[in-house]
Amino acid sequence: MGYPSKEVLASWIDELAPGERRIRRGPVPGELKRDAVLKVASGELSSREAAEAVGVDSSVVRNWKRQLLGDAKGLMVTKREPERGDSSQQDDPDALRGEIATLRADLERLRAEQRAMEIRLAIMKGAAELVGKEPGADPDNLTSREKTTLIKDISETLGVNAESLLKEVGIARSTYYYQLKAMRRPDKNANLLSLVREAFENSRRRYGYKRIHLELKSAGIIVSAKRIMRLMISHGMVPVLKSAKRYSSYKGEIGGAPANLVNRDFHATAPNRLWVTDITEFSIPAGKVYLSPVIDCHDGMPVAWTIGTSPNAALANGMLRDACATLKPGETPIIHSD
Repeated sequence: MGYPSKEVLASWIDELAPGERRIRRGPVPGELKRDAVLKVASGELSSREAAEAVGVDSSVVRNWKRQLLGDAKGLMVTKREPERGDSSQQDDPDALRGEIATLRADLERLRAEQRAMEIRLAIMKGAAELVGKEPGADPDNLTSREKTTLIKDISETLGVNAESLLKEVGIARSTYYYQLKAMRRPDKNANLLSLVREAFENSRRRYGYKRIHLELKSAGIIVSAKRIMRLMISHGMVPVLKSAKRYSSYKGEIGGAPANLVNRDFHATAPNRLWVTDITEFSIPAGKVYLSPVIDCHDGMPVAWTIGTSPNAALANGMLRDACATLKPGETPIIHSD
């Protein structure tokens, strides 16, 4: 079949997409070239998009960019045959040099802005890593030592002058150098931390700072208990404690479970037909007390109750005896308990 000529190919394009074919005949004006190169250099358009906008191939746009931003020899004085109706023979060399200088200045400005964005992003990521993901962690509230660590890491990673980061991070120059000097000093808590960690691990991570303080004191090591507490907190040494359990009177099923006659319907049409009961624990300054009431579901009023210092069977049985004593002949209420 062979390849179609340019005229045939153009007619096919016009037939499939009328009015969308871009055809540029003759040289491209210098201003249009510079505009395309500037948009590509700034990242506003890709080489392909800029080429489609001008009506040329993307390789042509890349060549313009190389000429303008490379050796600065592009778009200088180029002789060409004057077009019909075109009286200009050549572009003004001084104007072109000025445009090239402007393009280079814009490119440097864009590079500086990109560098500043990279630094700000590194600061945000570094701050988030320092505070971690603990509840209440705020990257905007770093300590002076954390800010100094952040500046030091970014300066070494990105090759940036540390003093240029002081304003971005929010730390005074004198504070930064004080913290930097303090970080270089030997850690006075290194030996104590080793002893505290050893005592903590030997206790199977069950001792708090008070017990560890006593352990070290018995070994002849005199140190403040608060200092041990600060070391344990800062290094994540938290003892494993058994949480206090709320009292529950439920001890499991002894015999067969009775039928669920109530089935969550706690409405009674008359007194002494449906009672509910449970044991409730109260903490008072003198200790713990337990209340065992029985409530009538008809009006929500207590039928009887007992109070004691131990949640035992005697407490519940006494409540039942007092409640049954209020019944009239023929009254047989259902009593429901968890």
